[in-house]
Amino acid sequence: MKMTRPNSRLLRMALPLLAAVLAPATLRGGQEPTLTDDERNTIEVFRNASPGVVHVEARTAAESKFEKKVVEAGTASGFFIDAEGRILTNAHVIDGKNEIDIVLGSGRRVPARLVGTAPQLDLALLQVDVAAEELHALPLGDSRSLQVGQKVLAIGNPLGLHDTLTTGVVSALNRSVPATTVELIDALIQTDAAINPGNSGGPLLNSSGEVVGINALGTGAQNVAFAIPIHLARRVLEDLIEMGHAYRPQLGFSGVEITPSLARLFGLPLDRGYLVQEVLPGSPAAVAGLRPGKRIVVTGDRVFALGGDIIAAVNGKAVGGASDIARLLMEARPGDLLRLEVHRGGAGHEVAIPLPRMRMF
Repeated sequence: MKMTRPNSRLLRMALPLLAAVLAPATLRGGQEPTLTDDERNTIEVFRNASPGVVHVEARTAAESKFEKKVVEAGTASGFFIDAEGRILTNAHVIDGKNEIDIVLGSGRRVPARLVGTAPQLDLALLQVDVAAEELHALPLGDSRSLQVGQKVLAIGNPLGLHDTLTTGVVSALNRSVPATTVELIDALIQTDAAINPGNSGGPLLNSSGEVVGINALGTGAQNVAFAIPIHLARRVLEDLIEMGHAYRPQLGFSGVEITPSLARLFGLPLDRGYLVQEVLPGSPAAVAGLRPGKRIVVTGDRVFALGGDIIAAVNGKAVGGASDIARLLMEARPGDLLRLEVHRGGAGHEVAIPLPRMRMF
């Protein structure tokens, strides 16, 4: 068979193109791959923050004379907040557990002790005794300045996969989920960063590498997850360290949030505020002179006590419901005066409630 000689001119043209296609991107011309500014930022935040993220392993162990049996176990995430070895995570992670281990970024496993919990914010504070070089505290930011559309990054251990990074944006602010506590109503950060089982308790970071939230809930739906704002956690950290629980004074009154429809239904003078329905005898609220409703009206399966004080503001800040009051109480200290601006009998009044001392459980 006669062999056809290749066209040398075409061969010379093809060889450089072939070499360019086969050469790895990282090796062409000896240059590093081209990264966008956003990619560089993501890489930098992860490199700086990941040493401060830990793997939390909590379990319930039952011991008998003959054996030790693990009844229940779970894994989650957490992160160092200071040079004392304190770690912030979710309260639901360690609820009912009697043994907690921390797996550090190096892979070393160490036992942790429980410092305190704030179940109303789904927060728990742990502590480990490790060398200073193994501690990497993450800076805590201010979640009150977050904006929808802002970039956020989540680091944790989803499904036990250590040191996993996901990214997204702030999808919405001031969200609620079913069965949330009163303190977290209209307070959660919604993000589309992937949050899966095991991410709970890990940090949600901004592009400056500051913690702006504690990842708490993946819904199972795609691109919908929630985090606890870090500014709420910062309010209770000192209490957790000093007392083991958050300061939560019992003022002795309850009521219902006023909505425009409720105001129209009952002819209330305000369409926003908190209608006081019950005041416990001898409570701080009763001593201060807060007045409950006395006219009982039943509609459907709900009972309303009308005619009581309507709380319009607390310490100069307008309130619309129990969640507003609960979050304001987290900022208060024992001995402070809680100044309630109330609407009573067609006129405005002030009711000042001295906050009781901290209860040591």
